[in-house]
Amino acid sequence: MSEINKKKGYILLVTSTTLLYFMTVFVKLITNRGNINGTEVSFFRFLIGFILVNIGMLKNGYDIKMVNKKAVLLRAVFASMSIISFFIVIQILSATKGNIYNLSYPIFVALLGPLFLKDESWSLKNIIGVVISFSGLLFISGLAFGNFTSGDIAGILMGIISSLGIIALREARKTDKSSTILFYMFFVGLIITVICFGRTFRMPDTVEWFYIACMGIFSYLGQYTLASGFKHVNSVEGSLISESRIFIAAIFGALFMGEILTASTLFGGVLIFIGIVIVSLKKISLKKAENIL
Repeated sequence: MSEINKKKGYILLVTSTTLLYFMTVFVKLITNRGNINGTEVSFFRFLIGFILVNIGMLKNGYDIKMVNKKAVLLRAVFASMSIISFFIVIQILSATKGNIYNLSYPIFVALLGPLFLKDESWSLKNIIGVVISFSGLLFISGLAFGNFTSGDIAGILMGIISSLGIIALREARKTDKSSTILFYMFFVGLIITVICFGRTFRMPDTVEWFYIACMGIFSYLGQYTLASGFKHVNSVEGSLISESRIFIAAIFGALFMGEILTASTLFGGVLIFIGIVIVSLKKISLKKAENIL
């Protein structure tokens, strides 16, 4: 792997983390207007993804037949619930906290993976990493001080749900195409949001349609640069650069969104990042290119 290609990979991944952060900014801007809630925004996220994955399959071969139905459908359900939770947390709390909670899932994969995956096992290093990262969650959520909200609890649950989606994804990818997995994820997401929350949906106004379009564009570009970046760096480097969105969210949230960056949030974010680094030093087979964003 040449140095030029590595640098290209680094640039693409940093670009990706920035784009994906600003995608969450548009989610916050939409929900801040008070007309549309996070569940409806997630509906549009699923709809945009569903349209794009279908266009891709029409070009490359339309195949939605599942091989491992259990793994594909579990991935679809958990990933959909994770995205819905993510947007709700952003609405209730902030884009900064939403991103940090969203990126906490590797610690729960390290904790829960050995229960479901034969090739995973607990190690002292992983346990140390999980303890450090979970301590960070306690600081960010306020649980360490007995001062927390329902949004913080939802954020921690989102990390757990996301990890279950990643565990299911690892099994599904052994037998099924990425396009098939994505098709069912977006399809199930549309069904869940319409059935469970459809009654609360409202027609977006002109500004909200603009924000929704921007959310879709930034999400697509973020995922595209993420996938492209991983082609030029190893999985450990790529995953750690992607995790740097914790700090991008904290800094940009304070600069552009007027979000207050408290010492406990910053300290908690650092602890989560350190814990994930420790867990990642083993080997990372979780491709962020196929994450829920």
